[in-house]
Amino acid sequence: MERQIIRIDEEKCDGCGVCASGCPEGALQMIDGKARLVSEITCDGLGACIGDCPQGAIEIETREAAPYDECKTLDNILPMGANTLKAHLKHLYEHGQTTFLNQAIAYLQALKISIPDYKEKKMECGCPGSAPQTLHREPAKAEAREGLTSKLGQWPVQMHLISPMNPVFQKSDLLLAADCCAFAMADFNQKYLAGKTLAIACPKLDQNQEIYMDKMVALIDQAELNTITVMIMEVPCCGGLLRMAQTAVERAQRKIPIKAMIVGVDGEIRKEAWV
Repeated sequence: MERQIIRIDEEKCDGCGVCASGCPEGALQMIDGKARLVSEITCDGLGACIGDCPQGAIEIETREAAPYDECKTLDNILPMGANTLKAHLKHLYEHGQTTFLNQAIAYLQALKISIPDYKEKKMECGCPGSAPQTLHREPAKAEAREGLTSKLGQWPVQMHLISPMNPVFQKSDLLLAADCCAFAMADFNQKYLAGKTLAIACPKLDQNQEIYMDKMVALIDQAELNTITVMIMEVPCCGGLLRMAQTAVERAQRKIPIKAMIVGVDGEIRKEAWV
């Protein structure tokens, strides 16, 4: 199958071993003085190891790879002890990986292994690009730009990087926007983003969109979103984003309203309605 998985640049890797020690799944090992991906089925492709690499030798790529196997991963983790198991479960929980987390819990219960309290303390994500931030801006700087300022209130925004456990999403109104919308619309920030949290995605080009579904369900049930506004372009391929949001609401325990906004390629709203 084609999915996201890490790639190691051997020329940049200096063999420090930080990434391997930060991979509780056991997908990385130090061999012949270099970090090696030794097991595709235990690499979840979320890239927590990227931020641990001081040389920037690790990146995420999309290619043909064996599918990730949660049970095989746990078989590697369990001999390492309770703390490693806890770190792995926290990793899944804080990345919104509901499906894998449920698989892990069911597997541990079947083996009659005690499940550690993986929710007890927030663990910082190892990837700098996905580290949650709440953004604040100085009014004076906004005035200097004639009142024009970004209304983005959180980072990150790309669906692969956001965590449903980021407190900024709690009881918020989410704007789920197709990537192209902000570029087409002159008033995207001031009129449509203000007061909302943001997630962006491309329903045609993004890989591993099953991860998006898990995150959407987690945002609805765990972050307790108030509403979702789905903003898509008028081109046919964009409709997948609205269907994803509707399916997520169907799968979630909580039921929340969805507003659909269709944007023309000229940046004008073609249609706006609660669905």
